[in-house]
Formats: sequence, structure tokens, C-alpha cells
Amino acid sequence: MAASNKNVPKVPKEMKLRKLSVGYYFNTIKSKMLILLFMMAFGIAKSQDRIELGVMAGASYYIGDLNPQKQFYKPGFSYGGIARYVLTDRFALKGTASMVRIKGSYPDNDVLFPEGEQTYSFNRAMGDAALQMEFNFTSYDHPFIGTTNFTPFISFGLGTTIYKRFSTDIENNSEQTVFILSLPIGVGFKYKVNKWVRVGAEWSFRKTFVDDLDYVGNNLPVNPDDPYGFYQETTLHNNDWYSFAGVSITVSMFRRKTECNSGY
Repeated sequence: MAASNKNVPKVPKEMKLRKLSVGYYFNTIKSKMLILLFMMAFGIAKSQDRIELGVMAGASYYIGDLNPQKQFYKPGFSYGGIARYVLTDRFALKGTASMVRIKGSYPDNDVLFPEGEQTYSFNRAMGDAALQMEFNFTSYDHPFIGTTNFTPFISFGLGTTIYKRFSTDIENNSEQTVFILSLPIGVGFKYKVNKWVRVGAEWSFRKTFVDDLDYVGNNLPVNPDDPYGFYQETTLHNNDWYSFAGVSITVSMFRRKTECNSGY
């Protein structure tokens, strides 16, 4: 026996329209979200062909009270990673993170202090991180010009140096990890080996605003309060620098697109 439809309540037309409009609203939102996600993924994929990742290695050395001007003074081994985002054929953003080592000794390098009688040496490992802008002197790695495989460049930016600072104020002659500001500047060249591999060499300097990179204990050959001493808290004597010279190899993570103009 068939069931009677006489007692089945009718759904008001307004409610049907409301359900339809709500469903349409959510479907529209989902569609917009999918479109947005697609656009974001497309943007990321489009930028990936401009990303280079690699490694670098070389020598680092110190410039300061113990070594006022000699280049490549007691060099130590340094190594790290490099990431580059290509903006145009003339500009690129470069990020680096590395471990550097600096050394020094006294008396050495024709440096004599008025009250310096005892010998002294230091050997310090430091962390270095920097974000720099690279400017290419010539067009480099242009997707439509086959002769842009080589360029000299300059780089400059902001960085930080991480090291153990000797302190007589904390726990009686202890060391604490500090982060200090550094100003990196460098010169170098880059060469495109093929569609994927690039090699380069750079000589860079880090200007710091401290005077204790060579200060690793109490056995200093001079009185720290003396104007000719190692460690000076005044800005006038904050003259410690360090330098890095090395080579790098990077890999383009995705093959460079060759559509017309493609951002160039």
C-alpha cells in the first residue's frame, strides 16, 4: 500500500531559496579560496626559478689592535651556506650563514704597546649571518642573452656576529653568548657554468662596533683601561673588523623560464 503524501509538510519556497543561497554562498567562498590558493601556488612556483642555494668556503682573518692593517693575517678556515634570490639581471638579494675563525698573537706584526710585556694569543670561532644586496656591473644570467655568463659585483647590507664574550661581571669571569651588529661589504665575481650551476668568489669585510673580538681572558699584555689597550668601551676605539675571502657554488633550484620579458 503506497504511503500517502497528504500529511507530508511542504517546505516553504522562501526556505528553499534561503538554503540555495547559503549553499551558493559557501560554494562561492570555496571557489574563491581555491582560486586564491592556486594564485599563491602559481606565484611561489613562478618565483622559484629565481632561487639559488649553495655552499661557500674560504679563509677568514681579523683586523684590530693586534693587526691594524695586514691583510690575510693568521687566516682561519671558514664555511657556510648561501641563498640568493635573483631580482633582475643586475640585482640580487643574498643571505649567508657561516662559521668563521679569527686568530691573533702579541707581540707580532710589528705591534708594540707601551706597557705590553707578556705574550698573548687568541683563537676565536664566531657565527656570522648577513642579508646583502648584490649589484652586478654587467648584465648577468639574462634569459634572452647568451653572453651574460660572467660579471663582477659588489655587495652590501646588514649582518650579525655571534660569539662568546668574556665578562668579569657575570659569575666571576665567565663567557656569555652575544649578538652584535655588523656591516658587511664585499666585491667579487660570478660565473654561470650551465643552466643549473653557478660559481663565484668574494672578498668581504665585516665592520663591527665592538673592540673585544680579541679579548678572551684576563691575561692581556696591557692594562684594559689604558688607551692603547685591547678592550675599549668607548665608540672611538671600537675598531675590530674581520674579513672573509672564499669561493661559492650555487644551484638554480628550478630551470629559468624563458617567456618573453619574464620580469626582465
